[in-house]
Amino acid sequence: MNNVFNYFLESGLCLAVLSLFFLLALRQEKAFSFNRFYLLASVVFSLIVPLLHLSINSIPSPLAVGTITLDALEISNTESTTGAFSSVELLSTIYILIATGLLIRVVSKAMGLWVMSRTAELYGDYRLCTLPNSREAYTFVNTIFIGDDLQTREKELILSHEKVHAGEMHSIDILFLEIISALLWINPILYFIKKMARVNHEYLADAQAVHAHDKDHYIQILAVHTLKIHGFELAHSFYNSSILNRIKMINQQNKQTMKIKQILPFTLGLALVLVFGCEDINQELSDQSDIEAAQTISTYADEIFDKVEDLPMPRGGMPSFYEWVGQNMKYPVQAKEAGVEGRVFVQFVVDESGKLTDPTVLKGIGAGCDEEVIRIIKEATNWAPGKIEGNSVKVKMILPITFKLS
Repeated sequence: MNNVFNYFLESGLCLAVLSLFFLLALRQEKAFSFNRFYLLASVVFSLIVPLLHLSINSIPSPLAVGTITLDALEISNTESTTGAFSSVELLSTIYILIATGLLIRVVSKAMGLWVMSRTAELYGDYRLCTLPNSREAYTFVNTIFIGDDLQTREKELILSHEKVHAGEMHSIDILFLEIISALLWINPILYFIKKMARVNHEYLADAQAVHAHDKDHYIQILAVHTLKIHGFELAHSFYNSSILNRIKMINQQNKQTMKIKQILPFTLGLALVLVFGCEDINQELSDQSDIEAAQTISTYADEIFDKVEDLPMPRGGMPSFYEWVGQNMKYPVQAKEAGVEGRVFVQFVVDESGKLTDPTVLKGIGAGCDEEVIRIIKEATNWAPGKIEGNSVKVKMILPITFKLS
């Protein structure tokens, strides 16, 4: 559950940063095709980056220097649980039900538009469906819906606008964003992205359609009609609430600074990958509790070694030891009910006889997981001790154990 929460949080923060850049730097620019790509890429980018796990090395922490760290061991919850419905399961069920309902809503609207489009006639690379007793105009995929009450001159102008939507399949963008918004309905930034995508589509269609008509007449058509938004949110309506902004954008001149702004998103994306997609393998053990533990161990530096010629080794080898830990360690009930996941770093000393002593949790996750790790180390059988010049010595080691709910 923690991993899911972290994913939602990191994805949301990543999308928020990219949206803020769009709002401040790109929103008023006339590079509409670039803005279309940027908005869609921002969503995809924010979905992928939190899934990346790129390891980087920074300045080592005190315990990372000269300490023998074993390969990480993962403990999964493979037991079937019975009894009360946990809060995690309840929240997950509610989330899935809401997402399912929103998905059904999107599909039903798309199906409604598809059914209406079956009566459309084919005109070259687009389809045209006439709406009786209506002055509305909107497009879904490559089908243009237009009212028969529009005057001939109005219809010609509006058709040139809607043909851009149909030709560039703007509705596919919206359908994609609607599906993502349904699945990740908890992220409010997606609703902003959908709105900006719609507005940008209108800017793009206006920019191309205005070349085929007198600009003043085109603006007049936008201004005189009553503002309307069609009930089908997946369609692009010629009349919408951004008309004043559209008129402003039609009259605006291109800016020379746009070329520079188009480079900045790549730098911003790299920074977000470093922040959300990379893990500092040394920083995991660099908090204050780790430093205090290192200072405690250092007082025994003359008796406990961190570099030896022959490493301590479990009887039967490390695979056998890992198998034994996996079979005997239990996922704490408290952790399962609270949805706690994460990695516990336990440090212990293998003494001259091979016994595992002084187990200490350097970095834990609580909910009974730390105590379970200590228990399993105390119950482990003796190892073959570490040696220097053939003499058995005490050696300190670190074992990372990952608790992961299946």
